[in-house]
Parts: sequence; structure tokens; C-alpha cells
Amino acid sequence: MLEIVGMIVCYCFLPMRFFAKRMIDFHCHILPAVDDGAVSIDESISMARSLSAFGYKTVCCTPHCIKGSYDITPQKVREATLMLQADLDNADVQLELWPGMEYMLDEHFSDYVDDLLTLGGTKLVLCQAPPRAHVDYILEGLRLIVEKGFVPFIAHPERSQYFYETLTERETWNRERDESKDQKTRDVKSRDEECQQRSRRFFKKFWPFAPKSSRSVSQESLMSASRGPRPAFPEGCHFHANLGSFTGFYGSQVQARAYEILKNSAYTGIASDLHNSASVVPVLQRDKLALNPLLKKLSDFNGVVSGINSTDDFNTAEQIGLF
Repeated sequence: MLEIVGMIVCYCFLPMRFFAKRMIDFHCHILPAVDDGAVSIDESISMARSLSAFGYKTVCCTPHCIKGSYDITPQKVREATLMLQADLDNADVQLELWPGMEYMLDEHFSDYVDDLLTLGGTKLVLCQAPPRAHVDYILEGLRLIVEKGFVPFIAHPERSQYFYETLTERETWNRERDESKDQKTRDVKSRDEECQQRSRRFFKKFWPFAPKSSRSVSQESLMSASRGPRPAFPEGCHFHANLGSFTGFYGSQVQARAYEILKNSAYTGIASDLHNSASVVPVLQRDKLALNPLLKKLSDFNGVVSGINSTDDFNTAEQIGLF
């Protein structure tokens, strides 16, 4: 009984120690009446209180930037961020706000590249793929971000068919390539052994028409060796997961995809992507970070993109049944 009580007490005090570092939420639709996020100042303050209680010290205000739906300028976002910051200060909510935007990588994205708004003082440009994305537009948008000297920070790839397939296919293709190399090595060894046998039969019988080996590289092996990954995005792209993807907020399929991408070490950070106060409870679940060392590492991301993708804790996470 005492042991159970001790475990409960330990868990209750875990969040305060666990979230001691400066946590930054790089994706949140907290600005009131700007996009499909918070609809009022009161809801924005309510969301801010929940984010602060969860452990966030800084939140990036990232409304959608979609041509024809949310035509928002960087200046408008900066002004709205300053105004909401004043409201939070007056309400005694201990939360720092950074301006940012979530850009749609569609055919209109090039209209915005000369005035991109990064996340706070970082080099990160938050972007996402359209639901029915055209690959050419996605790749062109990412290339333009890189050419401008910024870092593409791609939101929730687990919810994008293109990014999910590309990230997981890269890992699958690498594995198939290695298997193909092993198969070819076995085929070469087998052919060498068969040639030796033919030579021995020739010299033994002096018969010049020994049948040639019918063994060759398998068709499956040839297909695997010749097949490469789909056109890849530029080097230097980074990805963030949605916390709600791991809590099941977007459904079981997205949840499974998120864990698969996590195992492939493709994420750089994790964000709330809150849109309203109703999603606070199903999304902001402390135990998902507290009990998973890989998600905890992602939550420590501070906007510096060098040396982030290592997953030294992967073996530990797999051993304790997190996948």
C-alpha cells in the first residue's frame, strides 16, 4: 500500500521537475479571431493558462497563411501578438509570445517568400502540405525557403500522406537496398562456386559443352536494386510532431503513423497545434512526455536546428514498451 502511495505522490510531483527546462510551443493558433483558432480574447487567455500550466514558457502564435482563406500579413501577426501579450500580462499569465505563421505549401506560396515571418528570432519557417498536395508545389516551396536562408519546419508530417510516405519510404528503401546488396553477394558467390564445379567436370570428362548455370540475380532483387526513393525534399528540412497525434486526438491511424516516424528519428520537435480551449484536455497530456524519453527530448527543442535528430534514448524507449 505504501509503495502504491509513493508511486502516486512521485507522479503528482513529476511534472514540476520534469518540465523544469524552458519549453517552447512552436505551433499554436492562439491569436483571437485571426484564423480558425481562438475566437475571442477570453478563449486565447484560457488557452494560454492551460499551456502555461502544462509547462510551456514560450508559445509561438502561428495563424494560417492560405491564399484566399486567411490572407494575413506578417505585420498583422506581429501587432496581434503584441496585443495578446499585453492581455496576458494584465491577466497575470506567465507566458511569452513569439510571432510566427503557418504557411501552406501550395501554388500560391511563392507570393509570400519575399516577406516570410519566422518563428520568433529563429530561422525556422513553419509550413505544411495541403491535404491533397501536389508534390511539385511542395518541393518548390521548400526549395524557396532554403534559398532565402531559412529552415523549413514542417508541421505534423504524420497527418500528410506525402510526408508520411516519403519519411517512411526512405527508411524502407534503405533497408531494401541493404537486403539487395546481400542478395547480390550471395548470387555472386553461388555463381563462382558453380563455375568451379563446371571447370572440374570439364577437366574430368574433357567435354567442352558443359551447361551454363541458369542461376542469375532474381527479378525481385533487380527491381529492389533499381528502385529508389521518391523525389526527396531539400536537405535541411526539419519536422515537428503534434502532441495530439500521440494522444489519439486525430485518430488511431495518425497515432500509428506518428509513432512510426518517431522510431525513424525524423522529428526535430513537438508542438501543441492548439486551435481552441476544447482541445486542451485531449491534447495536453503530461504523461505522454513524462513517460516517453523520445517525446521528452523533442519537447526540449529550443529552435537551434544543429545536432537535434539524435535519438540515443531509442533503445531504452523500445525496451520499456513505448512502441
